[in-house]
Amino acid sequence: MTDKWHQLTALQLGDKIAQGEIDPVELTDYFLARIREKDPDNVIYVRLTEDRARAEAAAASARAKSGQRLSPLDGVPISWKDLFDTAGVATEAGTQLLEGRIPERDAEPLRRATRAGLVCLGKTNMPDLAFSGLGNNPWTGTGPNPFDAENDRVPGGSSSGAALSVYHGLAPAAIGSDTAGSVRIPSAWCGITGLKTTHGLISLEGAVPLSPSQDTVGPLTKDISDANILCAIMSGKPAADLRGASLKGVRILRATTVFDDLVIPEFKQTLNDALEKLKSAGAEIVEGPVPAFQEVLDICNENGYPGMLEGYALWGDMIREHPERIFSAIGRRFMAGETFSAANAIKLDFALKRLTEEYQQQVAGFDLVVGATQPDIPPLLDKLYEDDTYYLEMALMSISLTRLGNLLGLCATTFPAGFAKGFPVGMMLMAPGYQEGKLLRISKAAEDALKM
Repeated sequence: MTDKWHQLTALQLGDKIAQGEIDPVELTDYFLARIREKDPDNVIYVRLTEDRARAEAAAASARAKSGQRLSPLDGVPISWKDLFDTAGVATEAGTQLLEGRIPERDAEPLRRATRAGLVCLGKTNMPDLAFSGLGNNPWTGTGPNPFDAENDRVPGGSSSGAALSVYHGLAPAAIGSDTAGSVRIPSAWCGITGLKTTHGLISLEGAVPLSPSQDTVGPLTKDISDANILCAIMSGKPAADLRGASLKGVRILRATTVFDDLVIPEFKQTLNDALEKLKSAGAEIVEGPVPAFQEVLDICNENGYPGMLEGYALWGDMIREHPERIFSAIGRRFMAGETFSAANAIKLDFALKRLTEEYQQQVAGFDLVVGATQPDIPPLLDKLYEDDTYYLEMALMSISLTRLGNLLGLCATTFPAGFAKGFPVGMMLMAPGYQEGKLLRISKAAEDALKM
């Protein structure tokens, strides 16, 4: 069975540890060996934390033998995006601007995971300072999308290495961040599951920031159950009770605003087919507009996006001083923030608060809102470096649907709904902030319905 451990979910592995069927030390060595074999160029993991992983696994092994496990995932190894601080280990957030940066202590989400007994395998790849939904990085290399055997396409970002670590069985689960879609985009394009948590639910302490008002921490996993338990561990909140999850009586709004304009026909059809399965399982699916979706985009077009404005405030001076140490296309997106005024930022803040309330009024009476996670297939990798216009178009395309949830303070899941044009199509379910329990329970029922 040891040659199949990478096919199991994190909870399945945890259960086998509890039953004495798997020793955490052997499990950790198994994944470290797979990483060395499958990622020789370090395009998925930028660095491993082997000594730490083995020490944590040894401690987990002792707890398992004495019946004192700390959580259902005690002894399970996972990967961490390279913007989460790791004590004594370089954390560079994908950019040469932070080359050689070694934090003194772990990020708070990592500390919580460690206290629950999880094993830290290493740090996964990402684009400069997480400011890209594409996932490419000219400094560290880019792991290609696994669904095109002939052309290198992006995996999605900015949690690119995180998604690839799960897809390729180099970690049972991964922790990433989501500012405008950076958990959901690579999850959708790589055919796995992702959870965008409500802003503030999980501490950002020790995470290299892009947009403090929008940054969120979230898991990338094989299924909803794993996302649920990892969210609980990192947030300190009880896990949602997923037992008996059902779609009977659930009302879901399929948003037409923005989604109908941007999603390609093949993806629309795949999503509609998936929604028919949800209807067969008891859900009521209603199509309708959500005006706040378009209005929030219009407000941002006038006043700037939070990621750009806050990112420029945080990193603009460093980029101006060392422009050669950041991918030029991302550097330009940061520096575009200097064209906006303080008045723009204040207008934006007021508008986002107002529109968040209006959104909740517009979707009242529905349990969740649904749409495609991505509007199109992932773009070609090489062309991103050859054509600046193409890069910008694709960068905006990648976040065009997911950013709605960040701007309006929502939580959201994505999980595979089928395939179109040879690529997985993600189904994105969205709920108002701090409704993760309801979101995860309905997502679990939807996940089950799609497998039938």
